[in-house]
Amino acid sequence: MHDLIKRNTPGISLAFTTEIIEKSDGKNTYEIEAQNGKIVLRGDCTISIAMAYYRYLREYCAVNLAWCGNTRLKVDAAPLPERKITHIVEQEKRACMNYRAFAYSTVWWDWERWEREIDFMAMNGINMPLSIVGSEAVWYHTLRDFGYSEQGALQYISGPCYWSWQLITHFDTNLALTDTDYVEKRLELGKKIIKRETELGMTPIMQGFSGHVPRTVIRLLKKARLRHNPAWNNFATTYQIEPSDPHFKKFGKALLEKQLRLLGANHYYACDPLYDSTFSPRSGEYFKSLGKAVSALYQSFDSEAVWVMQGDHIKEKMVKAVPKDRILILDIDGNGHKSTDGYWGYNFILGTKNNTGGRNTLHGSISDLAQTPYLQAKTEYPNIVGTGIFPESICQNPLYFDLALEMLTQNKAVDLDKWLKDYAQRRYGSNEECLSDAVLTLKDSCYSEKCTGPETGSIICSRPSTELSHAAIGDTMDLRYDNKLLFYAADAMLLATKAETDGYSYDVCDVTRQTLSNHARIIYRDVMEGYRTKDPRKFEVSSNAFLRLFEDIDRLLQTRSEMTLSKWLADARDAAILDTDKQNFEINILQQLSLWGPLNDTVLYDMAWREWGGMIKTYYAPRWRMLLELLAGNFKGIRRISTVTRKQPFGRNDYRGSGFYRNMERLERNWIATSRPEEPSSENTVIVARELLNKYRKAITEE
Repeated sequence: MHDLIKRNTPGISLAFTTEIIEKSDGKNTYEIEAQNGKIVLRGDCTISIAMAYYRYLREYCAVNLAWCGNTRLKVDAAPLPERKITHIVEQEKRACMNYRAFAYSTVWWDWERWEREIDFMAMNGINMPLSIVGSEAVWYHTLRDFGYSEQGALQYISGPCYWSWQLITHFDTNLALTDTDYVEKRLELGKKIIKRETELGMTPIMQGFSGHVPRTVIRLLKKARLRHNPAWNNFATTYQIEPSDPHFKKFGKALLEKQLRLLGANHYYACDPLYDSTFSPRSGEYFKSLGKAVSALYQSFDSEAVWVMQGDHIKEKMVKAVPKDRILILDIDGNGHKSTDGYWGYNFILGTKNNTGGRNTLHGSISDLAQTPYLQAKTEYPNIVGTGIFPESICQNPLYFDLALEMLTQNKAVDLDKWLKDYAQRRYGSNEECLSDAVLTLKDSCYSEKCTGPETGSIICSRPSTELSHAAIGDTMDLRYDNKLLFYAADAMLLATKAETDGYSYDVCDVTRQTLSNHARIIYRDVMEGYRTKDPRKFEVSSNAFLRLFEDIDRLLQTRSEMTLSKWLADARDAAILDTDKQNFEINILQQLSLWGPLNDTVLYDMAWREWGGMIKTYYAPRWRMLLELLAGNFKGIRRISTVTRKQPFGRNDYRGSGFYRNMERLERNWIATSRPEEPSSENTVIVARELLNKYRKAITEE
C-alpha cells in the first residue's frame, strides 16, 4: 500500500501510516484518523486502505482523479483530519470493465498507463476487474498445441480493436494479427496487470471458454461435431462445439490450463455463449445443455470456479442449468434484473453503463445515481451481491463517472447539489461561484432525469440524409433538454479566473463542443427547410454555416490531444512492433470509427462515432458536403430528393441502399486507406472556447 501512495502522491507519502483492522460484520471497513501527527489509514484489506486514502484526498486535499482531465494527482500538503471517519461498505463485490472498453479505450495502453488505472480502481474500491489482456496469447498457444501453424493461429485472432467482440462470440476473426512478438508483448502486459491486481487484493475476472472455436478446427478434431451459429450483423457464420461432444471439454480444458500456466487463475471465468445472437432453437434444451457443459468444464478444471456472465442478453434456460452458487451475473446497465425477477435468484452485481460505442455525448441521469440504486434493489432482491461500473468507453462524461465510481461503495443517498458544489471545487481547483453554477446547470440539462436511457445522437457524426432518425443504432435524435442551458453552463465556466486544472480545460472544451454540436441540429433544420421550400438564400446561408460550424468544432477539439484522431493513431503506431502492424493497427481504428464492419456489408456504420478533432474535418464534413452538393445540384428540380432508403435496418438507411450512398461508400473507404489528420494544435483551449461561444452566442440564445 505504501508503494501505491508513493506512486500517486510522492510529496506527502511520509504523512501516512496504515493499519489492518477486522471487518465489520463481515463487510469491508475503513477508518481515517489523525494520530501523533500522522494520518492513519486503517482497513480490513489493502483495497479498504486504498479507499481510505482516496477518501482522505477527496475530503481534505480537494482532489479529483479522472479518466479524462485531471488524470494525475497533484498534492503537496497533507492537513491532519480533525475527526475520525469510519465507513462500512455494504457492497461485497465491486466489478469494473466492459469487454468493449478494452477495444474503445484501453486498447493501446502500456504498463505505465495500466499501473495508474489499477491504482485508480483500488482507490475507488474495485475488487473484481475484468482482466482479458493476454488472452490473445492464451488462444494463440492453445491453437498451436492443437496443430495450427504460426500463421494459422494468428489469422484466428482479431486485431486489437475487435478482439473483445471475438471473445464474446460475435465473429471468428476481423483484421487479424500478423506478429507473434505482439502476442507475446500482450502476454507480458497481461501478467503484470494480473500480478498487480492480485497483490492489491483484487480478484481478477479472467476469460473462460464458451465452446466457440475456429471453423478450421474440424481439420484437426476430425470427429468433432460443430454447430453453425447465425451471422452477427452480417459477419461470417461462427462455429460452436456441440456441448455433448467430448471435444468441448477437451478443447476448453486445454485453453483454461494454458491460461493457468501463462496468466494464473482466480476462480472467476467470464464467457457469454451465443451472446446477442439470433440463434433460438425451438426448445430451450440446447441452451440447457450448453449451460451444463460450460459449468461442468469449469468445475472439472477448478472446483471453486464461478461462471461470470453478462446479464443484458441472458438466456434463462442456460442460467437455470447451473447451480446457483456457480454463476455471477453482471447486470451491465442496471436494468436486466427488472425483467428477470432479479435473475431468478442467482447472484448478480448491479451495474452502471451509460454509454454505447464510446460515443462522446454528454449524457446520463446523475439524480438516479445519487439515490444509491444498489440499496434500493437490495430491499427487493437479497441475491444482489455488489455493484459494478461497465461503460463501453471510459474517455467521456467525467462528472457522471466520478459520481458513479463514488456510489459503488456508498451506503446512503447523497445530497446531489452539495456533491456537485464540492465536485466543482475538486475538479477545477477553485471555489468560484460561477463554477458551481455551471455544474448545477449540467444537472438540469445533459445530466437531468430526462437523459437516462439511449445516448443523444450527433447530427455532425450522422451519415448524411435528408431525414435523420439515428446517428448510430440505439441512440435517439431527441435532445431532451434546452441547449441554452448548456450554453449557460459553458459560459459560466469561462467566467472563472482561478481555475487552472487540466480538468477545467477539458470540461470547457467538452461542454462547449456539446453546445455547438447541439446547435448543428438547428442549422441542419434550416438547411432542409431551405431546400424543401426552394428558398435559395436560406439554403445557401445555412449550408455554409453548417460547414463552418464543423470547422470551428474541429479547431476547438484539436486543442485537446485526447480528443483528436491524430493522437489515437499515434498511440496505435506506438503499440505495434512491426512496421506492417503500424498500418494494420491504424486500419483497425479507422474502420472501427467509421464503417465498423464487416467492410463488404456493414449495418454497424458509425456505431462508434466520435466528435474528435481531425475526425470531423477529414471524415464527417466531406460526407455532409457530398449531400449538400447533391441538393444544390437538384435545387431547381421539380421533385425534391429524398435519401431515405427503402430498407431501414435498425431504423437507419441501408448502407449501400442507393447510388448516392454507394458513392459515399467510396469516399469512406478511401478515408480509411489514406487518412492523415493534422497533429493537435498548440492553441489555448479556453481562449478558443471563449471565442467560439461569443461567435455563436446570438444564434444559440435565439434558438
